[in-house]
Amino acid sequence: MARFIYRAKADGRPVCGIQDAGSAAEAIALLEARGLAGIHLQNHLLNAVMPLDTQGLSDTQYACTYQYFQQHFGWRAFFAMFFRRTWGLWLGCLGLGAWMAMNGDWLWMALVLAAPLGMLALGAWKFRDAQAFNALLADIARGEWLQAQARIHRLRRKIHDESVAMELDVQQACLLARQGDMAQARAVLDVWQPVMDLLMPGMFAAHLGRVFLAARDQQQVLTYYRQSMEQADGDAAMALDCALMEARYGSPARAHCLLLDLDDATLPEQGYAFVPWVTGIIALRQGRNADAVDNLQQAVTGLQPLADNPAVWPSLAMMAGDLACSLLALERIEQADQAARPVWPVLSVHGDPDQLAALRRAIPDLP
Repeated sequence: MARFIYRAKADGRPVCGIQDAGSAAEAIALLEARGLAGIHLQNHLLNAVMPLDTQGLSDTQYACTYQYFQQHFGWRAFFAMFFRRTWGLWLGCLGLGAWMAMNGDWLWMALVLAAPLGMLALGAWKFRDAQAFNALLADIARGEWLQAQARIHRLRRKIHDESVAMELDVQQACLLARQGDMAQARAVLDVWQPVMDLLMPGMFAAHLGRVFLAARDQQQVLTYYRQSMEQADGDAAMALDCALMEARYGSPARAHCLLLDLDDATLPEQGYAFVPWVTGIIALRQGRNADAVDNLQQAVTGLQPLADNPAVWPSLAMMAGDLACSLLALERIEQADQAARPVWPVLSVHGDPDQLAALRRAIPDLP
């Protein structure tokens, strides 16, 4: 049973929560049966099947918090949410503390103010770990491998959540694969295979596909993404992941067929931009460059609201790189430069070698 985070509307009012279901399609059906409309799932099946620790929050509170931090990052976002949720407590405690101070009750004033300050300190302590994980993702996006490895070791000592521990090992396996140590990468990932197989068919193959993607072994990437999709029994997000790899490294025709069978409504909301991305890559590989530009521009625009999230930096950079290549095919060099240059620090790390070579030839002053 998976736990799908969602946002929707009930009688025209925005609502959010968590729906238990066996699949994304079942989650949508259950939510529609409750009378909800405009349903948008927030988490990928690979995340939904993992044990979910709501940190003592209700399902509604956790879902709203999750959605907020998908689009807002850093300490400013944390303090904004914290004070918005606790402003009544702060107002009451500050007023009561001021009254006690005027009466000379300094000890009681300190005790009253300790309540909201303690809540703030506890929340900040927990948020610090989330910030450290985001910093790890930023290091990986920029190709700062040694710093990323050091962060993984520090996070392992601090965080005891099994879901996070698994993701840290997947990230470490990808780092090892990128550095050419595929044997050690497999050793790190293989430890988790029994757990992954128990959680969800296709999970291990999907993560192994990520490791081979880091190693730039395109044939193995295709093999394992196809396997993960077949084992996932028709999940739209897994099919879209496979379609993306087919479009990039395999058969554009097969990728197109996967898109035709895709139920967009069951995708996580962050995956909506991936549909025009796949469509754009297919058009680019088939020489339909104007169509490629239109679709890839739509993809970049769709993912842009999440541009502050380091988890999407590699995807956003590669989208922009594909857009730049399609513009080059139309001899729109200046626009290609405008698409590629802002994401170049990440694209130069994660882009396909042929793509990077083409961009460097056309735009000589790229580093």
